[in-house]
Amino acid sequence: MDEINLRQKFLLILIIVTVSRNAISYSEDVAQSFRGLFTRHSNKRLSSIQADFVSNVSLDVCTGECVAAARFQCKSFSYDSIRRSCFLYAVNLNDPDVRLVDVEGRDHYETSYLKQFARLPSHEVRLMTSQSISSISPEECARRCILETRFKCRGFNYEHVVGQPVRCLLVESSPATGSQAAMTNEATDFYQKETEGAISSFINYGMGMLRPTITSEVYQRSVRGVTADGCAQRCLDETTFDCLSFDYVHEDDNRQNICHLSQYIAANVQGLVVDSVNPRHNHFERIERFLNYFYATPYAVIQGNNMKTFTKVTPNRCARLCMEEDAFVCRSFDYTVVPEATCLLSSKTSRDVGGLDTASGHVHHFEMKPLLDCGGNLTEPEGGFASPNWPRNYAHHENCVWNITTSRNKVIELRFTHLDLGLQSSDECSDEDDRLVVTDSGYRPYCVKPNTKMVTTKTNSVRLQFLSNAEVDAQGFRAFYRAEWTCNMLLKESPGEFASPKWPENYPSGSRCTWRITAPEGQRVHIVFTSFALEHHALGHCNEKLDHVRILDGGTVGSSLIGLYCGSRPSFAVVSSGQDVLVQFSSDNDPQASRPGFHAKFVFEAMNGSISDKDSRFINIGEGVEASKWQGTEEEDTRVVGSLSSSEDLLSARDESTSNGFRSAMWAVVTCLLLLVGALAVALFLVIRHYRRKINGEMEKSVDEVDSYPMESVPLQSIESSFRKNQFNNRVDLIGGAEAVAASCTITSRNEDAATTFEEEKLPSASTALMHPRPPPRLHRPQSSYGKYHEDNVKNINVEDKTQV
Repeated sequence: MDEINLRQKFLLILIIVTVSRNAISYSEDVAQSFRGLFTRHSNKRLSSIQADFVSNVSLDVCTGECVAAARFQCKSFSYDSIRRSCFLYAVNLNDPDVRLVDVEGRDHYETSYLKQFARLPSHEVRLMTSQSISSISPEECARRCILETRFKCRGFNYEHVVGQPVRCLLVESSPATGSQAAMTNEATDFYQKETEGAISSFINYGMGMLRPTITSEVYQRSVRGVTADGCAQRCLDETTFDCLSFDYVHEDDNRQNICHLSQYIAANVQGLVVDSVNPRHNHFERIERFLNYFYATPYAVIQGNNMKTFTKVTPNRCARLCMEEDAFVCRSFDYTVVPEATCLLSSKTSRDVGGLDTASGHVHHFEMKPLLDCGGNLTEPEGGFASPNWPRNYAHHENCVWNITTSRNKVIELRFTHLDLGLQSSDECSDEDDRLVVTDSGYRPYCVKPNTKMVTTKTNSVRLQFLSNAEVDAQGFRAFYRAEWTCNMLLKESPGEFASPKWPENYPSGSRCTWRITAPEGQRVHIVFTSFALEHHALGHCNEKLDHVRILDGGTVGSSLIGLYCGSRPSFAVVSSGQDVLVQFSSDNDPQASRPGFHAKFVFEAMNGSISDKDSRFINIGEGVEASKWQGTEEEDTRVVGSLSSSEDLLSARDESTSNGFRSAMWAVVTCLLLLVGALAVALFLVIRHYRRKINGEMEKSVDEVDSYPMESVPLQSIESSFRKNQFNNRVDLIGGAEAVAASCTITSRNEDAATTFEEEKLPSASTALMHPRPPPRLHRPQSSYGKYHEDNVKNINVEDKTQV
């Protein structure tokens, strides 16, 4: 269908030109589609005289003029960007005595019809040739195939036998149709026209099949009697396993085609092998996401121009590494299947080095396709864009606009791997400069400064406009964008969402984010954390030095603390007492402790609990987290995280969390009471034991001292009064100590000095002690304050008292 549509476009243009050349009116879409047929040489023109001239036209119209030229075969053209003039040529650099000449302000464009073909070196399709042309270049052969109207040209064999003229053999069939396999032939290269249908999603690696392994079966399913396109469609539709390749056998012994589906590629099984019994088989591998941006040339290589090497990667991963390389402009890569699945990045293409070398082993060459899109609407969660003609210099008079829109609760993170817009004047955003203008929705436009690496928007919608003048050009820019959760934002209306950076992927270390949620007057904020998985803290206690979420009941950092949260928790809710809540997230600098983070939804509700339902808007209140290099996964993230989707869910979660909070509070009170009772019991036991030992020791000493005096000289009333006085003083000290223990509700190592209230212990009277004396202690006891007080009382008895006794 693509071939027919393209041919119809050419024929339509030819008819219009023949009737009235002045009546030609190209639409921007049709004219721009022709750019892919040409290769640009900046500040150059041909040394020959032009065959035609058109004035006051754009570059796209000039391109269309060359394609539609009817009076002669337009092989190339030059465009004067200052005078907006178009020079058409009937010759190109392949003709003798034709060369490029330097000229300021003019660019030369050579036709590049070969871009519409996939080259398979050292292979041929052995079918009846529909047309044979001798002594023409591969580029001219490709042009003949594209413009052929007598039959449907699907490709051509290009023979380059040593000592013979080269030949172009146009064919009506290809391995994609399933009627003929590509067979090896060292003196022929097969060029297959870009295909349509399911087979266009695969690269044909020519003759060969997956190498069998001892440990596992390389094929997961086989089907007979289908075409190659049907086999490709079955691989794309497969659901029981991830189908990445298939081997297609053209007419086996039973005259049937066989389709073998596999979850492996050649790099997984150490390359391909050729079945000597039936060599009529071809290997096809799926063009994964990033390989779509490259032309594939199997069994070819650029020698000696590799600038960076990676091992044990897939071709798709290698393509992504090339696209995201920021140390140099990566334009191509070579991929070696054996022995270690090696990826070799390069800044050169086949045009820069004079062509590719044919590789004898399992080595394949991939060149980046020029990015021709000049603007567009981008709505995917992540993607990329670049200046027109990237990875080569952009053209003059470009005016491209990209509109990027993501989900309303996120912002857009733009990362520039390269940014070169030529020399800039001192005036910012000057009309004299090539510039990239950023307009954040609702904010003032600004120009991206040179050497910018990262731009984070303030809203979920942004407009980027690229403008180039007529004087100079440069390398341009390559940018990737990604929808990210807000960080350091003021959230003003509900319902809304927020999450840790990069959620549900792991958040980066050293993250610092603050969200202030402000409800209207008379309403409060209700937050439900649907997912919560942070770094685990030791002993279950949250530490602000580690990863945590801190929630304050107010709009400032001095507001009262609602809670400090860490570790992994089930869904829970938080309700503010007023209209403001401040949520702070912090992670330490330990990359090993990173976790998926958290996700939360919030609504505004009246103090009676009714929910306010409005669209969410947010504004930036500070700089976001400094983003590191984007390291996304190769595949799309398919993790599904549970969420609450309605107001009823939020209210249910709130009631459940309130009940759980009440139970938690009751358990905390009971625990505190038990600790208090335990502390009192331990203190009582220690105090009783301590003072019993002290009192017994003093009583024994007192008896010994009394025995040393004549019985009649010691007044019993004085001794008994002394004991009771000391006992009263000790009880006073005990009561004060008990009050201190009740106030602190803690137990320390100083329990021996603590005291509590207890029943008054009945001590033996002095008369009882005298009637039942105990033997004196054999060991020396240190004299206590109680014993000294008693000794002083005994020594202070005067003679008169003795007489009285």
